[in-house]
Amino acid sequence: MSKAAMPITIPAAIARTQLGSLLKQIARGKARFVITKSGRPAAVLLGIQDFDDIVEELDPEFQKSLKAARREYQADKAVALKEYMSRRLGKATSR
Repeated sequence: MSKAAMPITIPAAIARTQLGSLLKQIARGKARFVITKSGRPAAVLLGIQDFDDIVEELDPEFQKSLKAARREYQADKAVALKEYMSRRLGKATSR
């Protein structure tokens, strides 16, 4: 997830009237908001990149690929990106 400040808690009534301003703050400063209703947290307003990061982290297939990558790294089977690209480009030009 991107590095953002702690979420700002605001009542739903303010979020409703200030939505445009909140969206600008999210876009510029990576702000996040916890929206309350009757004093209790009810929703979160955050940027799309933060949302995508959260969804990706919860995705079982993504988690499986991370575990496989970790095992390869621990088994010293990892390849540096530069080396990988060199291999891939070498194969592509030899065809």
